Amino acid sequence: MCFPNDHSDPKLRGQLKGIRAVLEECKSIWDKFTLIHQAHGPQCTKLVGKCGACTKSQLCKDVEHCIALADAMGQDDSIKEEDIKHMENTVLPIADDNEGWCCMYRVLALQEDFQTEKPLIQSIIEDAGHVCLFLPWFHCKLNVIEMLWGYAKFHACVMHCTVI
Repeated sequence: MCFPNDHSDPKLRGQLKGIRAVLEECKSIWDKFTLIHQAHGPQCTKLVGKCGACTKSQLCKDVEHCIALADAMGQDDSIKEEDIKHMENTVLPIADDNEGWCCMYRVLALQEDFQTEKPLIQSIIEDAGHVCLFLPWFHCKLNVIEMLWGYAKFHACVMHCTVI
């Protein structure tokens, strides 16, 4: 993911490549990506690193999902005005048989070698002989340390607290 130390441009030696440079090295992927965007006409000629659909907040994605469900169930009157305001100025991905080729970020994320790559912290932990388990954010009920901490507080209260 970095330019080699013997790169022809001294300014780039050892620097991070960026998404575009990595994709350009994979000629067949880069060619397909540019062809898809050229096929969608002049409105889609700018190749973006991360499109609007990929940068949308989770709130916006949830609102879209609720609106789609309400529309599918024929409950158009259940859609609130503030929900629709979240939908304004959203850029939708290119929807056709080339699903997932909307921006450079998504194309790179779809590549097999990027999907199978482990984070550095996971490699370090597993190389030390431990198990690395990533838990969902803000789900303390799934976190073992929270359960142990809760048990310790309960045990301390039972042993040292007096009930009046």
